[in-house]
Parts: sequence; C-alpha cells; structure tokens
Amino acid sequence: MNEPDLARRLSLLATDVDSLAKALVQAQAERARAEVHRKRADARAEELSQQLRQARRRAKAAERELATLTASMDAVEHKAQTTQRELRERLEQEEQAKKVLRHEVEQIERERRALALNLREVLGNLRSAAQEARQARAADRAAADEATLIPSRTPDTGW
Repeated sequence: MNEPDLARRLSLLATDVDSLAKALVQAQAERARAEVHRKRADARAEELSQQLRQARRRAKAAERELATLTASMDAVEHKAQTTQRELRERLEQEEQAKKVLRHEVEQIERERRALALNLREVLGNLRSAAQEARQARAADRAAADEATLIPSRTPDTGW
C-alpha cells in the first residue's frame, strides 16, 4: 500500500472516528435529555399517583358522608311521613269532633228557639193575666167605691 492511499484511508478513518464521536456525543446528549425527561415523567407520575390516592381517599370519605346523609335523610323522611300520618289522623278526629259540635250547636239552637217561643208565650200569658188582674182590681175598686157610697150600718157590737 502506498502512502497516499494510506493517508487517504487514515483521513477517512479519522473522519469516520469524528463522525462516530459526534454521533456518540449526540447519542449521549439525547440519552441525557431522555433521562431528564424520564425523571420528570417519573416525578409527574409519582405526583399523579399521590393525587390519585388522595382523590380516592376523598371519594371514600365522600361516599361515607353520602351514606350518612342518605340514612339521615331516610330517617327524616320516615319521621315526616309518620308525623304527616299522625296529623291526618288528628285532623280526621278534629273534623269528627267538629261535626259532633256542629250537630250539638244546631240542637241547642233549636232548643233556644223553642225556649224563646215558650218565653214569648209565657210573657204573653203573663201580660194577659196582668191585664186581667188590673181589670179585676179596677172592677173590685169600682165595686168598693160603690160600696163606700152606700152608708153602711154600724155593726152591733153588743154594747
């Protein structure tokens, strides 16, 4: 092999070595960037994993709170239904009592009217009796007046 060939081959080999060194540097830089990116991705994945665990804990707590509220709401609804039923029963009883009282008031009103009519009749009878008594007294006075006009005999007392 002659020297120019050797020089050319060495030059080519040096160029290849430079190219390979550049490729190596680029690959190492790319690997470093990929490592940084992977570390960031791992950190982000860990952060998201922690957030997911926290979200799950909050979801479980919310489910327990929802169950508690649902049970409480069911109890309140049951109590409201019971109260409503009791109030309806009381209302029905009060309506019945109201009907009875209305009937009694009507009966008492009829009795009051009958008593008022009887009272008017009794007062009318009393007025008539009073008028008759006045007329009888007037007749008695007239008779007494006539009797006083006639001289009366003195009773014989035996003295």
